[in-house]
Amino acid sequence: MWQKNKCKLVWTSIDFVERRSNLSYDEFVQEYASVGKPVIISDVMQDWKALTKWTLDFFKSQYGSIEHVVKNDKNEDRAFMTIADYIDYMSVKDSDECLYLANWVVSYYPELLEDYKEPIYFSNWFQRLPRKLLQKYEYDNPEIFIGHKGTSVGLHKDPSSCAAWLGLISGRKKIIFFTPEQKDVLYEGKVDAFDPNLEKFPLYTKAKSVEVVLEPGEIIYIPPNWWHQVKNLENSIGMGNLFVNECNSELVFQSFIENSSIKGYLLPLILEFPWLSRLMLAVGLL
Repeated sequence: MWQKNKCKLVWTSIDFVERRSNLSYDEFVQEYASVGKPVIISDVMQDWKALTKWTLDFFKSQYGSIEHVVKNDKNEDRAFMTIADYIDYMSVKDSDECLYLANWVVSYYPELLEDYKEPIYFSNWFQRLPRKLLQKYEYDNPEIFIGHKGTSVGLHKDPSSCAAWLGLISGRKKIIFFTPEQKDVLYEGKVDAFDPNLEKFPLYTKAKSVEVVLEPGEIIYIPPNWWHQVKNLENSIGMGNLFVNECNSELVFQSFIENSSIKGYLLPLILEFPWLSRLMLAVGLL
C-alpha cells in the first residue's frame, strides 16, 4: 500500500490503541505500519537487560557525574544538570519545578547499547550511516528519557515523517494521540492536550483524541506524522527511537527534499551506498 501511494500519507482513524503479543513482522506491517495505526506490543522487551538493570540507582552510580540538558515544562527554560542531581531532584516530593531529562543519546555510552535489542518490527536504515553524521544532524538514536512524575513532552509530531517507537523500562506514561489531519485544531502543537486553554485555542474542542497508558515492559509504535503528547504518571525511565525503512521511506525522502532539496535527493543515495556518506562527510559535503 505505501509503495502504491508513494509520498501519500496513509493513516487509519482509531477509537483505541490495540495491545498485541506474539505479533509477527508480516502482521505488524499489514495491520499497522502499512495503514498508519499505532499499536502497543507487550512482549518484545522481556529479554532486555535494561528492563531490570536500568534503575535510578544504576544511572546515578554509573553516570551520575554526566551533565545533560533538563527542560522546565512550565516555561520551556533549559539548563544543565548532572544525572545524579536530577535523580536526587526526582526524590523530592511535590516539587514546584517540572524538570524533565529527555533525549539522552545512548550511543555516547556504547555499553548501554548491549542492554537492549532493536525490535524486529522497527528496522532502521539510519543505522547504515556513520554515527558522526547522525550526531551532526541529530538523528542518532535511541535516546533515554528519565522523567519526574507529572512532567510532559509537549504535543508534537516526530520530525521528517519518521516513525518512532517508545519502550518503557519503569513507571507509567499516558499518551494522547491525534491523527495527522488534525494539525489545524491542534494549533501546530501549541496547545497542551493535558490542560488545554480553550479561550486561547478554541478550535481544540473539535479535536478527536485517543488516550492510552503505557505500562513497564511495553513498546508503543507511533506512525509517521501522528500528533502525540506524553506525560509521566510516575517517575519513569524509557527509551525511544526514530526510524526510517521501507514503510515510510518515501515520506521521509519527500520531507527532506522540502527542507533541503540537495540533501533530500542525496538521502536515498547515501542510504543505498553508505560508503558514499563517509566520503562526503570527510570532504565537508554533508
